[in-house]
Parts: sequence; C-alpha cells; structure tokens
Amino acid sequence: MVTRNKITRQLLHLLLLTTLAIGFSACTGHDKRASDSAEAEANYEHADNDIAMTIRSIMDAMSVDQPLDSAEYNYQGILTDGSGMPLYTDIQGAPGQWAIEVISPTKARVKNLYLGDLVPEELTQYLLTSLEIPDTVMIEEGSPLNMPDAEVAIYDFGAGQIVFETLTAKTESGHTGPLMNILLLKKHKAEIPQ
Repeated sequence: MVTRNKITRQLLHLLLLTTLAIGFSACTGHDKRASDSAEAEANYEHADNDIAMTIRSIMDAMSVDQPLDSAEYNYQGILTDGSGMPLYTDIQGAPGQWAIEVISPTKARVKNLYLGDLVPEELTQYLLTSLEIPDTVMIEEGSPLNMPDAEVAIYDFGAGQIVFETLTAKTESGHTGPLMNILLLKKHKAEIPQ
C-alpha cells in the first residue's frame, strides 16, 4: 500500500528534478551575449514560482488527501508563466505581485494584489492547458446576478474544483484593471455507511 508520506516524497522529488532541469537549461546557453545572459538569469530567478506548477502542487496534495499547510504554500511575490516571465506589470511598471493563501486544509486562493496589464483570459487559458483541464469539465460560467462586473468560471479536476473569478476594479486615480481570484476547493468525500 502506498502511504501519503511516500507520495509526498515522490512529488517533492519530482519538483526537485524539475527545478534542477530548469537550472541546467539556464546554464547551457554559453554562446549568448552578456546582456542576453543577464536577462535570462533575471527570468530564471523566478522560474520556480511558475503559477501552473504552484497550482498543480496544490491540486496534487488534494488528490492524495493531504491537508493544505499554510507554512508550505503561503507566499507573496512574483508568479511567472512557463517561460519565467512575470504574469503582469502593475501600473507603476513593476512586476505584478501575487498572494497564495491557504484558507483551510481543503481550500486555497491565488490572487493578484495590484491592478496592471493582467489579461485574465490568457492566464486562464495558460493554466487550463498546463494543468490539462479540458473545457468539457467546466461546471459553470458567467456573471453572478449581484456582481455584473465579475466573471466566474468553475472547472472540476477530480479531487476538487478550480474557480476563476475576475472582477474589474478601479483605483482612486482612475486606473482600471482586473483583480483575479483563483480558488482551489477540495471535494468532501461522502461517508460510506457501516
């Protein structure tokens, strides 16, 4: 019988191998100019904070019934796409900041903290593709009746649901942009009568 600790160790081993592979590929480009090399290093500096890898880790924990631990997942900073680039630029021109928060042992949230040039549709498509979540498992999509400026899409991933919520917000200075919440909710198993 495979234990939860063995599965967790296997997942951590896989994550370590992925990180080493990314680091190795960053070191093999020895024929680039110095400026290209510095830019590549800046990109790879945040490659371990790829949003898809982060969400995949939470989904995997839910799939093996591992309670989510805030000490392991809580984070505030830059999240990146598959090429190591920040997901958006804020209105000051800095890489956009995100927060990952474990709300309970069965629920986590990923959200952007500031307004900027984030394109929620592109991010959602990147995540669905990276996480291999097909459109056929969409449960619901649309705007809640009491929130006409919000868009919600809910997908089933087996052990739980992933919810994409997007709200258009406005700063006091008049800048508008999307605030995005990505919620991961583990399904509760029905008790089997004895």
